[in-house]
Amino acid sequence: MRVKIRKTVLTTAICLVLGGGALYGFAASDSAPAAHHRLRLSEDEPVRYLQGLESVTQDQLELTLGDQSRPGNYISIPNHTELLWRKPVPTPAGEGELIKFIQEGSAVYPAPEVTYYWLCYQRPGKSDSDNTVTYYIEAKVLGQDEEAAEAELLKLAEEWEIPG
Repeated sequence: MRVKIRKTVLTTAICLVLGGGALYGFAASDSAPAAHHRLRLSEDEPVRYLQGLESVTQDQLELTLGDQSRPGNYISIPNHTELLWRKPVPTPAGEGELIKFIQEGSAVYPAPEVTYYWLCYQRPGKSDSDNTVTYYIEAKVLGQDEEAAEAELLKLAEEWEIPG
């Protein structure tokens, strides 16, 4: 009986240690924000910003901010997407990359086709010289005029505050 209890306690302790390590690794991964960045949405007083995990609808776009930490200059777009094009764009924050893609649901969960733009900037990571942080504005197109939505995104990007 004592052997069974010891094995159970030992197994529980090992599971807790491994589970804690997995949670620590997940918390330290690229799911956490790399640094503070925000998008100024208005000139009004008080000024309105988009930051963190919130989203906001403005004219023809649903806007969110994101970041990802990866080795090299790789940019990972969401699953179940079709990349339409990528192009460099000059902005006040420096040379960015504008990505246009279409996202549909999966084979299991079909969904209507939605057009997205990502405007991305890459900066060296703080902790490791091999790490690159990609900051992006995700713009979900709500209307039919994709060119106007792209122009609106590029205009908004003039007020994007990115670290470093």
